[in-house]
Amino acid sequence: MIFGITSNVFHSLRFRVLAALMLGLGLSFGLMILHLSSTKLDAVTELAETASRHQTMLAAGQARAGIETRDEAYLENIYFDLVFGRETDEGDSPRVQTLRVIDRDGRRLKSYETLEGPHVAPGRIEKMAGLAMEGGAVQQHHQGDLLVVSAPVFDQMGREVIGAISIAWDHGHLHDSVVNATLKSAFIGLAAALAMMLAIGSVMQRLVLRPIGRLARAVERIQESGDLSRMPSAVLDRRDEIGSLANRFQSLLSQSNAQIMTRRKQLDTALECMAQGLCLFDGAHRLVMSNPRVEEIYGLPEGALRPGMHIRAVLEACRDAGSYPASRIADIEKTLVRPARSRRPLTYLETLGNGTIIAVVRVPMPDGGWVATFEDVTERKRTEAKVEHMALHDALTGLPNRLSFRGKLEEALRQTGRDQQLAVLCLDLDHFKAVNDTLGHPVGDALLKQVGQRLQRNLRQSSVVARLSGDEFAIVEKNVATVAQTGQLAERLVHALSEPFEIDGHHIVIGSCIGIALAPTDGTDANRLVKAADLALYRAKSEGRGTYRFFEAGMDARMQERRALELDLRAAFAREELELHYQPIVNLETGTVSCFEALLRWTHESRGAVSPAEFVPLAEEIGLITQLGAWVLREACQMAAQWPGDVRVAVNLSPVQFRSLALITEVETALEASGLAPGRLELEITETVLLRQTELTLSILQRLRMLGVRISMDDFGTGYSSLSYLRTFPFDKIKIDRSFIKDVVHHGDAEAIVRAISSMGASLGMVTTAEGVETLDQLEKLRREGCTEVQGYYFSPAVHVDEVLTLLGRIGAATAPEPRLPCPAHAGTDQPQFLPEIRHALP
Repeated sequence: MIFGITSNVFHSLRFRVLAALMLGLGLSFGLMILHLSSTKLDAVTELAETASRHQTMLAAGQARAGIETRDEAYLENIYFDLVFGRETDEGDSPRVQTLRVIDRDGRRLKSYETLEGPHVAPGRIEKMAGLAMEGGAVQQHHQGDLLVVSAPVFDQMGREVIGAISIAWDHGHLHDSVVNATLKSAFIGLAAALAMMLAIGSVMQRLVLRPIGRLARAVERIQESGDLSRMPSAVLDRRDEIGSLANRFQSLLSQSNAQIMTRRKQLDTALECMAQGLCLFDGAHRLVMSNPRVEEIYGLPEGALRPGMHIRAVLEACRDAGSYPASRIADIEKTLVRPARSRRPLTYLETLGNGTIIAVVRVPMPDGGWVATFEDVTERKRTEAKVEHMALHDALTGLPNRLSFRGKLEEALRQTGRDQQLAVLCLDLDHFKAVNDTLGHPVGDALLKQVGQRLQRNLRQSSVVARLSGDEFAIVEKNVATVAQTGQLAERLVHALSEPFEIDGHHIVIGSCIGIALAPTDGTDANRLVKAADLALYRAKSEGRGTYRFFEAGMDARMQERRALELDLRAAFAREELELHYQPIVNLETGTVSCFEALLRWTHESRGAVSPAEFVPLAEEIGLITQLGAWVLREACQMAAQWPGDVRVAVNLSPVQFRSLALITEVETALEASGLAPGRLELEITETVLLRQTELTLSILQRLRMLGVRISMDDFGTGYSSLSYLRTFPFDKIKIDRSFIKDVVHHGDAEAIVRAISSMGASLGMVTTAEGVETLDQLEKLRREGCTEVQGYYFSPAVHVDEVLTLLGRIGAATAPEPRLPCPAHAGTDQPQFLPEIRHALP
């Protein structure tokens, strides 16, 4: 096609050259004629104006005698002399259109005016005559083709103006004569230009256009035959620009042909090596070309696809290979051959008989044909499905995750009819963290898997169970008939999860708490239902283990109250409204105070005295306990440094503080800032710290011991493995829980436990401190059983720091202090859990 276009262009080049010559010469001559005409017209106009002024001034000299004598015949002779007396060529001289003579008083003496041609505007001549007489000089004015000239007429002495003569000269005919002369010159010049153009065209035809024509015809022959040797030698041997063009053109053709062959080989290689199969069909739906990958994908034998095959024959070959069932051939053909409404590709997936998933992309072409690519995306789709499953499911249990649970809950709400109910159950495991801490995370992970399986076995197939996080699960129960039915389901789940789990040889017993919300009673929005179930779960956990609770309207209010308490606690800590009180610990041998336990107190401006049993767990839950504990350490050490040197201070530590090595730095900082000797600081921990026994916990305890501080176990005997903890770490002191002290006088088993703990402490070299001593009988009983120290209201409740020194003097001096009544705000609400080891030793 390109060769044909080039030949046509060269074939018509002679006409383009001739047209360009004509246009150039025409423009040149036109510009020249315009220039000559303009120059001549300007010269003629200037000459005519000069002649008109001169003639008018001569006529003014002749008019003097006529004005002085008032001889009109004399004035008439002036007009005839101007009109008929000139010997110049009429075509080259201005014509008199109007002549008017007036005297000094403005009276018109004579007036002549030609009827033909333009006329002077009324009053113009009188105005110009007046100006000429007033100024004594010639005045002139242009009006179209007219030049109006007024000249003053002086007396014989040439001193006074006695009148004026005004003549309107017509210059229009001068322009016409100039144009006629110019046109004559133009015709002559144009004839000369045509002759010159024909001569130049003939030379161009012979020297340029004819060789170019031969070159174009040679290119056409090369296009038809493909033989580069068909270029005429006469053209190639020329030494001018045409020969150079022909040689360069032949070289370019040779290079292009080589590049085309190279590109064709590259294209063939790309088609054979590409991962996708490719087919090209023409407008009649016949195969133009294809690559081997198509045959591989569809299981066709080599050479099964041949150019010229109709699309139906191609599909039938695929059917015979087992890729398509016969019933689908017509539908697939209809999809591929249907006319394209736009140039946008058609993309779809199809599954072959062997399970292979193929991505087909059909791209229409302007001529009605189309290109199709076929890609095996089986592995990609499997990976995408796996990724999608991972995004919506918990990796450990395989259950739906929080995101998936939310979507399934919203879908279930949309499907729930007006008279139907739906239940959302939030479930939390009891003691799961203890399993993780004691037996390790692999056992904890295995436990979570079994919990998920046990939940699924106890639910209907239509139910949805998901793991939201950690040990928290959620359930959607559809088509709930009654509230009682949901309660029975919760009881069944609680019972199922309380059954022992056998994992890697470990016999594990846990429990669960469940919170329940019902739709539409408690809401029809997914977020609202989950929140309500969470509130019910929080209530169930606060009331005990292994139970369930339905959502109640008041739960939200209680949660709001808890949130308000949290905000107040944060604000109180920031404003330094919390303070420490100190309760004495008395040595039974000396009868003096050996230590003060620092106890945190908070008095709210509207709530009054807030119990530590209420705000300390809250501080642990919201993460404030770390900052609060560091402040208590600094404050207690600072105060104790001001007491007598033999009085120690005891500070309670939260299990949360043992999650970071920062606790060691906080203790060091408090001791260094206060100057308190390390041996005067006692740190009290509960069995909960050792229940989460990890290398980090033991490392922190060992490093604290290395600082020189004393370590005490608080609430000893209320856990399940108290004796084993004494082997884990060598404590300086064990504090017997108040639950044993309360019954030590009237219950023999409590007395036996206290006796055993005191004896064991003495054997291990540990101080034993009895908490909660309130009566003299309890004091005497504890003294007989061998307790080292006692603490309780019998001596004093916790007092403000200002009363510590007074209390030291009073307890040391008194021999029999009066018993005190218990303080309702005193902390310690845990129910006793008697030490199993000692219980088994009792008769």
